[in-house]
Amino acid sequence: MSKSVLAVSSHVSHGYVGNRAMVFPLQYNGWDVDAINTTNYSNHPGYGSFAGKPTSSELVTDLFKGLKGIVDFNDTYDMVITGYTPNEEVLDIIYQQLLAVLNSDISRKKPQWIVDPVLGDNGRLYVSEKVIPIYKKILSSGFVTLITPNQFEFEILTETKITDWTSVRQAFRRAHELYKITNIVISSVLVDGQMFGVGYSAKAEEQHQIFSFPISQIHCHFNGCGDLFTALVANQFHENKYTLSPKVLGDVLVKLNLILERTYNEEIETKGVESVSEVKSLRIISSRDILLADHSEDIIDRVSYLK
Repeated sequence: MSKSVLAVSSHVSHGYVGNRAMVFPLQYNGWDVDAINTTNYSNHPGYGSFAGKPTSSELVTDLFKGLKGIVDFNDTYDMVITGYTPNEEVLDIIYQQLLAVLNSDISRKKPQWIVDPVLGDNGRLYVSEKVIPIYKKILSSGFVTLITPNQFEFEILTETKITDWTSVRQAFRRAHELYKITNIVISSVLVDGQMFGVGYSAKAEEQHQIFSFPISQIHCHFNGCGDLFTALVANQFHENKYTLSPKVLGDVLVKLNLILERTYNEEIETKGVESVSEVKSLRIISSRDILLADHSEDIIDRVSYLK
């Protein structure tokens, strides 16, 4: 059975971030992927220099209109994934264009909208703060199925500082009050010096709604990690009939860790050093064997539920 997704995120000529980190993993898992690029850069700015520019709001509008002229979004796409957007004008255009589709003929099948609300990380915004209210508007629309923020982004969107498991619970409660999002995955949460991947599913019984896995940390910064994470989550979420579960999150965390480990090892081997603190380009292509393996049971015995 064919499956199709529209991916709206950044583009680079070299490296694997944004759509470059999402499209191949999705295609390798059997997805037909259409892409709208919100930037056209030579490479990730983390290299220290780059060329290119963000996609204008006018061009993004034209791309949506062009697609709508040849495909029916509701019939064509099983999912829409939105990621990095450089400014509030472009993000608002994306919101308005998707809202027009999702609001039309409520009796018809709709694509699942998965949002990676890219704002920043480690206490620092990557984008203008004017993007924040647009994301809040998107999450309040009633059309978003799943979101994949990191801890910093989730704190901003819920206006809740996360310091322990009590505040994690408070943040999820706040997210439910504000947005009524039924599926949330926080890619990384730091509690008591340990990193965790945390999931929330409103479909589960109350005592099983919030679940977490400890993450094996690699002390290195990887560009594009969040984008790859979102693609992996989206694929497994679909495979599990749009139900977020510990097996879905566990599978994603194992795959991501294996890809990061391979990337790290190839980097230090190539450079002939014992360690590196940053990797600018994920080894996604050479890790393609990992993408198709079933890791849903690998760490299921490590799941914890936040009651």
